[in-house]
Amino acid sequence: MSAPTVHRDAGAPPPPATAPAATSTPAAPTMRARLRANRGLLVICALVLVVGLLIALAQSRQRSGLLDPDAVDPSGAQAVATILRDQGVTVVRVTSATAARDAIASAADATLLVAPTAPVSPRMARAVAGAGRLVLLSPDPGTLDGLAPWASLDSPTVSAADVEPYCSWDVAVRAGSLPGGTDVAVQYSTTRTDVARCWDSTVLDAPAAGSGPATTVVGRASALTNARLADGGNAAFALGALGRSPTLVWWLPSANDPLQQPDTGEAPSIADLVPSWVPWALVQFALAVLVVVWWRGRRLGRVVVEPLPVVVRGTEVVEGRGRLYRRMHARQRAADALRSAALARLRRRLSLPRSADAATVVSAVSGRTGRADADVAALLVPGRTPPDDADLTRLATALDQLENEVRHS
Repeated sequence: MSAPTVHRDAGAPPPPATAPAATSTPAAPTMRARLRANRGLLVICALVLVVGLLIALAQSRQRSGLLDPDAVDPSGAQAVATILRDQGVTVVRVTSATAARDAIASAADATLLVAPTAPVSPRMARAVAGAGRLVLLSPDPGTLDGLAPWASLDSPTVSAADVEPYCSWDVAVRAGSLPGGTDVAVQYSTTRTDVARCWDSTVLDAPAAGSGPATTVVGRASALTNARLADGGNAAFALGALGRSPTLVWWLPSANDPLQQPDTGEAPSIADLVPSWVPWALVQFALAVLVVVWWRGRRLGRVVVEPLPVVVRGTEVVEGRGRLYRRMHARQRAADALRSAALARLRRRLSLPRSADAATVVSAVSGRTGRADADVAALLVPGRTPPDDADLTRLATALDQLENEVRHS
């Protein structure tokens, strides 16, 4: 029996070929699926971020760089500390009474500045009793009782207009009026008759008496901040009050100071010596370790460092320092700076070593320009103080002319 024959129209399309079964591949996970799978990791990261922010906020509220010589924020005091260091004053930052005591003992006739970051207990006051001079910034009654018992807090005041010193203290006379504004100043009173009361009794300056050192009580602490230092006579006042000794011990009292508590005769335990931020840091570290252990994501490769240039015009620094010198009437310091800079440039121009003294430079300049040694020495060797700004300007012009002669000879 023959197989049946299937007849197909000539115009009909051929039947489709049977394709082999394709191997199925899993679809790539979507972003939503990845987020759902890593939900626990995201929650832990969010908790770590929140805890870190809370710790940062708590620490910033505790101190926030107030009158800190290393702080660059508006309430810090890095600007005045930097200028003091440029003038040869050694600024030592300490945060405990024992460190302040050791810094005072290692320096002769040191000035101790006490910032208003925490009250000063009687034990802390006794620890720093060896200071040659005291500067108290906005002290509270407890600090006054321990370090300046002759003064007492009177009342806060705000002056919108500039305030004149109206006293004979030499620092106040040089500084002149201090700017007014919205900053609150504190007035102080005293029973001593030899105390200078300046700027509406917001600054008291007392000479040494008995066993007590010379002390300056400053109720205008904002004058020393980065935000207000350049206003009015603030810079001259700050530099005059703080730059009287070769060493300035800048003390930022802490509420966690071991000497802050009354003396019970017992040695402090290890828990008492541990800073308050250590437990929070340990918690944050433990959370970070758990995240790293749990993490199974891909590595992103090494970190690429991109250096970003910081551009600061040199004229800003020069002009700012010049204004400070002029405000302080520091003509001798300005003249020495001009001569020192001219000597350094002439050494390079004449191919002299850096160790060449002024006499060697004077001799080389005289040989190059034909000027007399005495005339060149009068310009380059430190000498008399310029009596006025015009004489200082003439000195700068003469030094510039001398350098031009060496350059074109």
